[in-house]
Amino acid sequence: MRTDVRQRPDGRRRERPSLVVLSAIMEKAGYSDATEFETCLYDVIDPDALDGLFHHGTRHGRVEFSLDGYRVHVLSDGTVELADE
Repeated sequence: MRTDVRQRPDGRRRERPSLVVLSAIMEKAGYSDATEFETCLYDVIDPDALDGLFHHGTRHGRVEFSLDGYRVHVLSDGTVELADE
């Protein structure tokens, strides 16, 4: 199983984890538009809750879920890992 890692930018700004997840899947799957997703993120996980989990310096944490044929791992340091299911 191949894993691709996408890291949130350090320092200047912190992107919302939900947007990093969508961007990483779009890039890996070759989607040109968010309408190409087979499953809506809201159907899998609440994006606001995901963003809230890793808000303001959460030091330890990991959330895992599946979306559009990928196993998604979101870590508290902003790393998003994708693996083919």
